[in-house]
Amino acid sequence: MCRGNQEQVAKMVKVFTSEISQSVADINTAFSEKDFLTIKKLTHKVKPTLTYFGVEKLQKELLLIDALLLTDFDITTLETHLNNFTKLTTKVIDQLNNDF
Repeated sequence: MCRGNQEQVAKMVKVFTSEISQSVADINTAFSEKDFLTIKKLTHKVKPTLTYFGVEKLQKELLLIDALLLTDFDITTLETHLNNFTKLTTKVIDQLNNDF
């Protein structure tokens, strides 16, 4: 898509890391407030971005969170998946920041 333009790639990575960081913070805030509808909205907002950037592990964890929110879920299980998602996101962002 960037046709080898490294400056454009770096800009896209910067936008991605910024947006995903904010989304994760918002998801965690919503969880602390037990606002499950907001979590659902935010996960739907983030999914296309993860697909676009090919971050498969994050995408899978997000799909698990989405699936839980559609059921009569256990709050501890949701918290575990949110924690996993947050940790994985931090790793991805750190790696991208190191690479770009």
